[in-house]
Amino acid sequence: MRCSASEALITFLSANGVDRIFCVPGESYLTALDAMYEHPTIDVVACRHEGGAGFMAVADARLTGRPGVLFTSRGPGSMNAAISLHAAQQDGVPLLAFIGHVTREELGRGAFQEVDYRQTFGDIAKGVFEVHSGNRMLDLVAQAWRLATNGTPGPVVIVLPEDMLADDIKMDASLPLPTPLKSGPTTTDLNAIQQRLSEAKRPLLLAGGQINTPEARAALRRVAELWGLPVLGTFKQQEVMANDHPNWVGQVGFVMPTLMTECLAQADLILAVGTRLGDISTQGYRFPAAPVPEQDVIHVYPDPDQIGRNIAPWMGVVADSGSFLTELGKLPAPTATDERQAWLDELSGNYRSLGKYVANTSVHGVDPGGVVTAVNRHAAADSVFCLDAGNFATWVHRYLVAHQGQRVLASASGAMGSGVPFAVSAGLRDPQGMVIAFLGDGGALMTCNELATAVHHGVNIKIIIMDNSLYGTIKGFQEKLFPGRQVGTSLTNPDFAAWAESFGVRGYTIDDDASIDNIVESALAHPGPAVIHVKQNPGRLTAFS
Repeated sequence: MRCSASEALITFLSANGVDRIFCVPGESYLTALDAMYEHPTIDVVACRHEGGAGFMAVADARLTGRPGVLFTSRGPGSMNAAISLHAAQQDGVPLLAFIGHVTREELGRGAFQEVDYRQTFGDIAKGVFEVHSGNRMLDLVAQAWRLATNGTPGPVVIVLPEDMLADDIKMDASLPLPTPLKSGPTTTDLNAIQQRLSEAKRPLLLAGGQINTPEARAALRRVAELWGLPVLGTFKQQEVMANDHPNWVGQVGFVMPTLMTECLAQADLILAVGTRLGDISTQGYRFPAAPVPEQDVIHVYPDPDQIGRNIAPWMGVVADSGSFLTELGKLPAPTATDERQAWLDELSGNYRSLGKYVANTSVHGVDPGGVVTAVNRHAAADSVFCLDAGNFATWVHRYLVAHQGQRVLASASGAMGSGVPFAVSAGLRDPQGMVIAFLGDGGALMTCNELATAVHHGVNIKIIIMDNSLYGTIKGFQEKLFPGRQVGTSLTNPDFAAWAESFGVRGYTIDDDASIDNIVESALAHPGPAVIHVKQNPGRLTAFS
């Protein structure tokens, strides 16, 4: 069968289960955009900014377990999208970024909007493929798919010269179907780990973002229950286990309360599964310490390049997280001891004591903790919570209780502006579900324009904006390092409720603690999208101050 390279590309994506593409349309890939017209099973979501489109693709990858797909035009479009490639790299999320390019004749001439993408994205993307001939389209995209999904998942860039997309090619009826590689632990590995876990008095399971399927999370619960293991989520991984499970003891934060850090430091064995053990998840390479930790570390991760990169483990196991946990859960565990139970009870008790909300009524603004606890009371059982980046998130992580069946999407990259695009993506995946986004006022004015995309597609999302008129995280560091010398961190904001109404969205304002519960209940029950403007107390920068 003969067709254009564009038709071959879109057919390949459709055959591999891609049913949604995020983009900002551009002239450099119009031929590919036209090919999408012939594939009504693919939902083409045109966004208001490439950064928003990229974040939506990242969230879609988290929700579906396959690569998110992003199309952007050359030059400015690709630069706008760069933030999402960085987020995908930091979070270990598979992303295919297709970038329209100058024609092949113009390559290397400094043409209008020409960029050398190998140099530009060489240290962010796992690979950059430039398709010079339409005949290479399918095998290069299959390579890109495999690269994005294997080892440490991440972003791959595919550069599409404008004229190449119209190449007339022969497309084989049997399209190449990329299959992710999954490896499991050896019997020798499992026996050694079983023995070491049996000996440990104060073990801890550090659960990372690669525990990212329902099967893997069910296996995590089984292992935790079978072995009596406290489970600590890594940075921004609040969803790996139900937060009301007795073995859940919280997650690693950018800054953790002393009550937690001092107790966790007593661990004599750390089973780290599905995490690269980066700087935030190890509290600045202090827990476990680099390069030689104070306690034995068993590091399980599918990418051998990540094991021992920063921290020397007692044992490293190159394995898919779900496969490892499933096999470990089949092994017999010793009878629980009083000492092990006391260790679990202490960690669990500390976590739950920090999560008990005590109203902190203030004269100057709303206490965000009260807003989060109201969301706990009124959110649906299958809610998806989407978090932007900023100090406001400390209240969410401290007081939000994510139950079984709920999800929490947050980016470990620390990129402001991810919250609303994440919510739009989640709403598209489940139009009947409840999607709640938490933002700070700084991140709100970065990508909240994607509220227009939500309205256009009829996506019912609830957006909660914590407004303290500050870049709060930076203000906190500024006060610590340069007290009394505030520069560049104050903000002047719009009336976010009125701003929402201009989109045709219901706007609410919370300006005193007494109105929190009624307004949150009303906004979450509203049949369409809604924005809640929370006039936050600016004197409390974090939930632990």
